[in-house]
Amino acid sequence: MLLGRFTVLLLVWIVGFTGASWAADEEEGSVLRGERPFTKAIHVEVGPDIDGVLDDDVWDQAPAAGPLYQYNPGEGEEMTERTEFRILYDDSNIYLGVWCFDKDADLIIARKMERDRSMTSDDYISFVFDTFHDFRNGYYFQINPNGARRDALIGDNVNFNGDWDGLWRASASRDDKGWYVEVALPFKTLSFNPKESTWGFNLNRGIPRKFESGRWHGARRQIKTYNVSAAGEVRGIENAKLGKGIEFSPYVVGSYRKEDMDPQGDMFFDYGFDARYRFTPNLSGSLTYNLDFAETEADRRQINLSRFPLFFPEKRDFFLEDSSVFEFGGITRSPLPFHSRRIGLARNGQVVPVTLAGKVTGRVGDYNIGVLNATLGEHSGMERKNVTVARLSKNVFDQSSVGMITTIGDPNSANDNYVAGTDYRFRTTKFMGDKVFEANIFGLGSYTDRGAQERGYAYGAEFLYPNDLWWGRLEFMETANAFNPALGFVSRRGVRNHRSFLSYRPRPESWENVRQYRTWYSHNLYTDMSNDLDSGDVSFSPMMIVFESQDEVWIEVERNFDRLITPFQIVNGITIPAGHYWWTEVKGEIELASRRKVSGDFNATLGEFYNGSRNRFGFDVDYLPNRYFGMNIDYSYNLVDLPNGSFETHLGAATFQMNFTPDLYWENLVQYDSVSSSIGYNGRLQWEYRPGSKLFFVVNQAYAVRSETLAYQVSDVTLKVGAIFRF
Repeated sequence: MLLGRFTVLLLVWIVGFTGASWAADEEEGSVLRGERPFTKAIHVEVGPDIDGVLDDDVWDQAPAAGPLYQYNPGEGEEMTERTEFRILYDDSNIYLGVWCFDKDADLIIARKMERDRSMTSDDYISFVFDTFHDFRNGYYFQINPNGARRDALIGDNVNFNGDWDGLWRASASRDDKGWYVEVALPFKTLSFNPKESTWGFNLNRGIPRKFESGRWHGARRQIKTYNVSAAGEVRGIENAKLGKGIEFSPYVVGSYRKEDMDPQGDMFFDYGFDARYRFTPNLSGSLTYNLDFAETEADRRQINLSRFPLFFPEKRDFFLEDSSVFEFGGITRSPLPFHSRRIGLARNGQVVPVTLAGKVTGRVGDYNIGVLNATLGEHSGMERKNVTVARLSKNVFDQSSVGMITTIGDPNSANDNYVAGTDYRFRTTKFMGDKVFEANIFGLGSYTDRGAQERGYAYGAEFLYPNDLWWGRLEFMETANAFNPALGFVSRRGVRNHRSFLSYRPRPESWENVRQYRTWYSHNLYTDMSNDLDSGDVSFSPMMIVFESQDEVWIEVERNFDRLITPFQIVNGITIPAGHYWWTEVKGEIELASRRKVSGDFNATLGEFYNGSRNRFGFDVDYLPNRYFGMNIDYSYNLVDLPNGSFETHLGAATFQMNFTPDLYWENLVQYDSVSSSIGYNGRLQWEYRPGSKLFFVVNQAYAVRSETLAYQVSDVTLKVGAIFRF
């Protein structure tokens, strides 16, 4: 296997730098270089008022662009409702106006109003700007008829960072002819090359009552709107000014914490700031002092009935911004060389002070750069220390890259820890003519000094064919016992992982009320280093139906295996003996379309479980009666019957949200799980009182459930106010 590891690393670099013939084949006749629609941006002295009405005379100066073409359901056909757009700019902003005409305007759906939520259940428009016109990177924006806004950063056509918050304004209005959108994007919000007068641009519209979606360009189902390689063009953006590239964001925070054993409680006040400077149009540096996460959303609770650790995603804004530059090898869970959640959070979930952190991210020519360094305060008997991650990749071909990553430091111990790796990522939208094909190959090594030096490795390859009729994936990864990325995440060591997925998804025109039929096969198998099966599952779905109503139903049969070398305590007091276990489960789900006032899914799993049985039931239901109020209830139940005992688990969460305006909302989350027998409450009031400047009021409380009564444990109340200044 040593030869195999070096072969993978060698292939990464050989394919990345000597595949000239592949590059030529991809560019010839490619949609990336020709046959793009274009429109012209018109310079005006004074921009329009951003009120969504589109009655300013300046809009008449710009040419109307359109139409949009369906990618769902009638691929390539003109949309059934007319859409036009115009683009203007002045010395400070670029403006977009969109006319979404609708013959049945009273049927327009608009129930979302909060910031940064997906709006595909509503009527919506989304658009992208490829400001460097490099066919790889850009900005994504989405608006619905209520003026709700969502934004994201796009990296290498496939990395979608929805946690980026840009400074921009948008407003919408409605009448009996349709709905309308007006957007102002400050040039200071965007990175771009002032010498480039042509930007990539695409516009997408969704009409959920018709299950209809269309784009200005790239109207194919396997293309996403954020794939800027398939965008059209906006020409004539002359002499746009970036500004001085300086951004300063101070904050102050005050909190009060009270525990059941401390009747007085403690008051806490603090302050800090974020600063950003743009060295070049596409390279910037960020510095944060006294990083605070008071406004971060609470983690959703999980119940773990497996013998492997759970993965919790990053939710903190500082680490989410520009995070796509650190993504490596197409890996999303394990073995991750870098998972930013390791910085500022100990293994037990305790918050670790981050006194100072800085990063440099961006691009220099064909190279993508990301360097992050954080200084952690004293905690758990450990002294102050630094941790570092660095990522470098080079663009090759039209949509591919080759790169490397390294991490230095262990945030949870005094041991030295180093990780280094290299990866190659290939992507084309012209495979076999017009299909998408992706490949990821990576190799990693780690070094840990615990007194004795430990060296470990991980490597793997993944091949994707993510298209409409056939969707497939083939993947292999090997993770050594000694592989230890202290700033990353590994769920299992000393294993080889084989995964595959293949789905056939026709759209039968003869089936009335059926939009698409799907069937699939998958397997996910783990072996030890001697190739003996350790655990895994094989599943098959004979039926998944997507109806014209957008409702879905599916069933699946899954065969599972687990080899227990030692007994496994699944819950307190109940242990599964060592042995080899095979079991079969049958799963089913009904999902109601998100366009409805009441939507969600209802699922059930029945069958065997190790040497006993398990029945699972659950639902996740949304109720959205109007734009001002929303509710979600999520519940799952397990009933497990084993020879040496039976138990049941309950996991539930309820979210209640009040939306006062698109910039002011109040969210309340209540969670309960029967394993900890506790109830948690998280309330967040967020007000963006001016673009980029926010106020947060957060309440957290925890109660233990004892003999059908609630026992108070802890509560804290936090008020945080931040502002942003740009020059």
